Amino acid sequence: MRIRAAFLGSPAFAVPSLRALVAAHDVALVLTQPDRRLGRGLQVVPTAVRIAATELGIPVRNYDPTERSAIESELASLRLDVLVVVAFGHILRQTTWETARLGAINVHASLLPRWRGASPIEHALLAGDAVSGVSLMVIERGLDSGPVLAQQSIPILPTDTRLTLTASLAEAGATLLRREIEPFVQGRLRPVPQDARGVTLAPELLKDAGWIDWSRDAATLERQVRALLGWPGAVTSLHGRRLKLHAARIVDAATQAAPGTVVQADMKHGVHVACGSGTLELVRVQLAGKASTEATMLVQGRQLHRGTRLGTETREELP
Repeated sequence: MRIRAAFLGSPAFAVPSLRALVAAHDVALVLTQPDRRLGRGLQVVPTAVRIAATELGIPVRNYDPTERSAIESELASLRLDVLVVVAFGHILRQTTWETARLGAINVHASLLPRWRGASPIEHALLAGDAVSGVSLMVIERGLDSGPVLAQQSIPILPTDTRLTLTASLAEAGATLLRREIEPFVQGRLRPVPQDARGVTLAPELLKDAGWIDWSRDAATLERQVRALLGWPGAVTSLHGRRLKLHAARIVDAATQAAPGTVVQADMKHGVHVACGSGTLELVRVQLAGKASTEATMLVQGRQLHRGTRLGTETREELP
C-alpha cells in the first residue's frame, strides 16, 4: 500500500529515513529547521534534510514555531496518513500531530526508555554502553515517552565515535522505518508502553561538556573523546591554548605523576598523559588555529615534552 506522509527532520541522521520513505511511499511535504549561519565566515548552510528533499523533488519548507497555525493548516489540507519525525529539533504539540489521520511516529536513536532526550548517541558512548539501537515510537505528550512500536539493536564497537555510531544508527533507523511503517498504518503493530523503571535521560550537551578533567580515569576520558568527536569536542589546554583531542587510547601503564602530566613524549612511543587512574595516549590532536595532526607532531615541533602539564588553565582563561 502507498502511504501518504509528511516528513519532519533536520540533520544528516534523518536523511536515510527520508530516502527510505520516499522510495516506497508518497511524501507530500518536508518540514525542516531554517538555514543557519555556520563557521568563521558565517555562511548560510541549509539542513541536510533540506538538501536531500530538494534533490528528491519534494516540497520543503522551514518550520517556524511562530507560524505553527499556518503550518498546521497546510498539513491538514494534505490529507496525510501519518507524520514521520526523525531528529527534527522541535517538540511537536498535539494540534500538529493531529493533522494526520494516525498522528505522528518518531525514529529515536536509542533503545527506549534508555536515553530519552536530545543527545542519546553521545550519552550511550559516555556511559560505556555495549549496545545501542533505534526505536520507532508513537509521539505523545512528554519527552520521548510515547509507546514503542518496534526496535532494532546494534552493538557499540570499542572504536565507535559519535560520528560512526550516528551513521550506523541512521541506517538502522531507515531500515526499521521501511519495515514497520506499513504494518503500523494497517493497524498490525501493537504500541507497547515504555517501562518507567528503565528511564534514563540524555539532555543536550553544551560546549562545556567537552572540557577534559584529567583527575578522571583513563577509560572515562577515552570514551569522552569518542563520544564528543565533532561537537563539542574533547578539549584541554596546552601552554595557554586550546588543544582538542580527536583520538586517544588507553595505555596499560601505571604512573604516580599528577593528572594531566605528559609522562612520555617521543616519536616512537607516542604521547602518554597521566590521568586520575591509568594513562591515556593522545593519538590525534588539534591546537587552536591549526589543522588536526598526529600528536607526535607536537613532540617534533617541541610543543610537547615529558613533564608538560595539560589543562593547567580553566576554560574561562583560554581565548
